[in-house]
Amino acid sequence: MSTHQRDISLYCQQGPFQIAPSHQGALDGYSFVFKDLFDVDGFTTGAGNPTWLATHPKAQKTSPIIEALLEQGASCVGRVQTDELAYSLNGTNVHYGTPVNPLAPECIPGGSSSGSAVAVALGHADFSIGTDTGGSVRVPASYCGLYGLRPTLGALSLKHCFKLSKSFDTAGLFTRDLTLMKTVFEALNQEQQQANQIDTLCLDQDIAKFLSKERLQMLTKWCESAGISIKSVRFLADIGLDLASLSLMFRTIQGFEIIQTHEQWLSQHGDSLDPRILERVQWARTITEDDYLSAKSEQANFTQSLVNCIRMSKVAWLIPTTPMGPPKLDIADAALAQYRTELMGLTSIAGLAGLPQLHLPMSGLPEGPTGVSLMGLANSESTLIATAQRMLEGEVS
Repeated sequence: MSTHQRDISLYCQQGPFQIAPSHQGALDGYSFVFKDLFDVDGFTTGAGNPTWLATHPKAQKTSPIIEALLEQGASCVGRVQTDELAYSLNGTNVHYGTPVNPLAPECIPGGSSSGSAVAVALGHADFSIGTDTGGSVRVPASYCGLYGLRPTLGALSLKHCFKLSKSFDTAGLFTRDLTLMKTVFEALNQEQQQANQIDTLCLDQDIAKFLSKERLQMLTKWCESAGISIKSVRFLADIGLDLASLSLMFRTIQGFEIIQTHEQWLSQHGDSLDPRILERVQWARTITEDDYLSAKSEQANFTQSLVNCIRMSKVAWLIPTTPMGPPKLDIADAALAQYRTELMGLTSIAGLAGLPQLHLPMSGLPEGPTGVSLMGLANSESTLIATAQRMLEGEVS
């Protein structure tokens, strides 16, 4: 165990602390860490909660994602912390502590893949794997100044991984380098993708308000250098939805599925949770099956409308990944809850539609580490990465 692996706010002490590559491949010489939701044969997955860790047996299989990375030549250098049961976007953990955000030590690192982001931001690993249900890769990537990819729903295997919400769970990636993001995704993705040229990015008027003047200026500079135009659209208003309704739709589906999956354990051990997370669990218990089915119907309609909009226009979407830079560690609970609603309005767009979203970090802004995302059609990750590379030519990527 290395010295930094003794930091329990960042590294899980049940291990493993090191796994050697099983073969040579495209990832020779690269190292990674993984979120404490992925199984490794012979070790217990803790899901960010010591009672969960104590009440579950050692895994008997290893996540196919971890196996694939090892087969491609990467070495694993640790299991890292998560918010409890991955049911938070803050990156805080009352049991193990909060990993320090290297870019903004006075601020939260973002979650739930907090350890995955912080370890890469600190340079402990070249890349990491996390999960993203409601923003758990995109948000910490934004707060910690990293590239973060939420792939198309189902693109990467979630076998032998903790389940939160079947409608939204995805595995995701963090890197400090956009080229490495491309290499890692291609090593994991079984489908060969063609990178199409995108010349227009759509920015919905209802979400553009979250772009600070400085963020918009940097984004405009990137697009102008790449010969890409930004088109303002009124998609959400025209279909009668806003970010608050998207957030509620998402949380209704997510909450119902969490209770369906984990109520047996929660009914016995729910008092072991952070009170703020337990409050979400208690709210989720009030969701009826009719509420769920209604939200699923709304989700299907929204997805069809959004996909048709992107396909017909032959564009990608621009989304402010977060409403602002990372909130302070001492932000009041009520203020953080209000912020979470706005945040989940933004993250729920790709989540509800099952679409890929790539976060591009911005640094040196008054609001702190933040950025913007590109969202495209299903299985367009290569197009999003290629578009980002065009935008960032001449920048450090």
